[in-house]
Amino acid sequence: MAPPSRATVALFFYAIGVLLLSCSPPARSQQPYGSQIADCGSKHNDTGLLGYFCGSGAPSCESYLTFHARSPFSDPASIAALLGADAASLAAANSASSPFAQGTKVLIPVRCSCTGAAAGGSYYQRNATYVARDGDTLLIIANNTFQGLSTCQAVEEQGLGGAAPTSLLAGQSVTVPLRCACPSASQAAAGVRFLVSYLVDELDEVDAVAARFGVDAGSILEANQLKSNATIYPYTTLLIPVKSQPNISQLQSPPPPPPPVASVPATKSKSHTGVYIGIGIAVAVVAVIASVVAALVLKARRRRASTGPTTAGGFAYNDGKDMGKLPYGVTGDEVSMTISEAFSSLSDIKSSLKVYTYDELVTATDDFSTERRISGSVYLAAFNEDTAAVEIVDHDVSTEVEITRRMNHFNIVRLNGLCHHRGRWYLVSEYAEHGTLRDRLLAGATGAAEPLSWTQRVQVALDVAEGLRYLHGYARPPYVHMDVRSGSVLLDTAFRAKIRNFGGGRVIRGGDDGDQGDVRELFTMTSTIAGARGYMAPEYLEHGVVSPKADVYSFGVVLLELFTGKDVEQLEEDGGGDPLAGLNALGVDRKNDEEHHGDDGAALKRLEEFVDPAMAAGSCPLDVVVMMVRLIERCVQRNAGARPGMGEVAQYLLKLSDISGDSWQSLSEYRQSSVSEATREQLAR
Repeated sequence: MAPPSRATVALFFYAIGVLLLSCSPPARSQQPYGSQIADCGSKHNDTGLLGYFCGSGAPSCESYLTFHARSPFSDPASIAALLGADAASLAAANSASSPFAQGTKVLIPVRCSCTGAAAGGSYYQRNATYVARDGDTLLIIANNTFQGLSTCQAVEEQGLGGAAPTSLLAGQSVTVPLRCACPSASQAAAGVRFLVSYLVDELDEVDAVAARFGVDAGSILEANQLKSNATIYPYTTLLIPVKSQPNISQLQSPPPPPPPVASVPATKSKSHTGVYIGIGIAVAVVAVIASVVAALVLKARRRRASTGPTTAGGFAYNDGKDMGKLPYGVTGDEVSMTISEAFSSLSDIKSSLKVYTYDELVTATDDFSTERRISGSVYLAAFNEDTAAVEIVDHDVSTEVEITRRMNHFNIVRLNGLCHHRGRWYLVSEYAEHGTLRDRLLAGATGAAEPLSWTQRVQVALDVAEGLRYLHGYARPPYVHMDVRSGSVLLDTAFRAKIRNFGGGRVIRGGDDGDQGDVRELFTMTSTIAGARGYMAPEYLEHGVVSPKADVYSFGVVLLELFTGKDVEQLEEDGGGDPLAGLNALGVDRKNDEEHHGDDGAALKRLEEFVDPAMAAGSCPLDVVVMMVRLIERCVQRNAGARPGMGEVAQYLLKLSDISGDSWQSLSEYRQSSVSEATREQLAR
């Protein structure tokens, strides 16, 4: 029998290969793209937020991360120290030895390894060690300090030594697993040598990123298990498969297009080389056409998502000026700027604020003695006959100072001056005798202080609403606060509320809506997701959407705390993780419900359980309680467009304050009295 031809042998081995691929279990040649980076309560293991899965690739490999150079991590040595990389290799990869320009995206060469199995498998990662500072949470560490190169879920998976993920101890050592991966067997066979963990920026598109690295957009989509119409989000990582060592120019601008491929004439040969080349060219052409079509579809989808708001909007934040701002997790002695370096218009600062010397503050606070300590890093100061609060701050305060010094409103904390000494800021502001609203509510619930009455709580709510109304509609320029919570509200001697903590504020670009002071705008996007758990609006938490309606949502949660007497942690605990569960269970907004219509007893019981029991009997007017519940429900609507503006909220609360009073009937007294049929129907709805 004649020996088989080369073509027959090739066909045989091709068939065997196809059979083996179809019968063997699938190896991970792709990694899932995870975007739920702020949902720290869930692991999201199926979307790879605990790390990229180890699969058919090598157990370890050379890999690359990207990172934005931002003070104090703006030179090769400081960036390498933060990320656990080699400073010399980092400098060589970026052709730099001196500090980078603020905001420059740099390449970080690291050794990526497959670590031991966790709750869902083994993960590729590069471990860095970080020392927590005051105010750090897992979200702040992963999303701000490490810019999204890790996730709060992955950091928590490393173990925190019993510490709560929302309140780490200052000085606590935290292992931060950085997101890296090795090429799979199929990627390596295709010539892929490295996977770059690319930090997605605002308005990034897959095809544009692919052009920068000179790779196929389809290969990026495949590597990240993305469909052609998928949206990618800032502060997430995208794996870029590259066949050669990446360089810094690929992060700055797209490379020039490749030269056209010369046609290869077919020649007659027993080895059929020409046939194989022709088939290869045909396959390449088909792949290019498919990738171009996918890229165009993705680009159109991304353009619709990004241009819609900005076209209609007139709302932006800081015009990108916050790129040089210190991340909220970066603090302490690493800050060495002077006041003149921090504020470009020092003359404006001096004209509106007093610049204190450190010796003046030492004298005013009795050398920051424990007797003068109010709480945390806030101290009571005495300047002649005037009292003030001095707060020691380790992070960048430029945004807070720039906003607060422009404010002139009774319900916004007045900033009197500031001082900079040995890397720390000292903010001198008006003193609020009764501390934060949160602390006062907790003290009232435990009996440590007299509880606020119903009338006082309505006034506090109105004060906060008026402050936000001014901030949104009447300040020049107008702002959104983006950190509204009970801890950001101070109570003065007369229990009048004043808003503080403007470090997360954003400028509003837009006009007002008339006499209510509501801003006529849509929304914008931000890549920095930071705030207190339980207060952040869904659209901000999930997608980085910033607007005044985010403040309205947070204000609704503060109202819920104010009238239940429970802080957001207690509300979450009672609601099985959902702080709004108790509100939803009230059912006050139901209409024509046969189970509750005409049965005001069940509705009354729900309302009695809703209102803070620490309030004095007889201080809760029934009709106003129902109206308050309705207002809270409107403020915390998941759909931002369904929430009222702060001008409308303030006017609503003003009406409630006019009809509130301790002489009104309590809920318990209502059972033994007669009220209008309208009120009974309102309860039944």
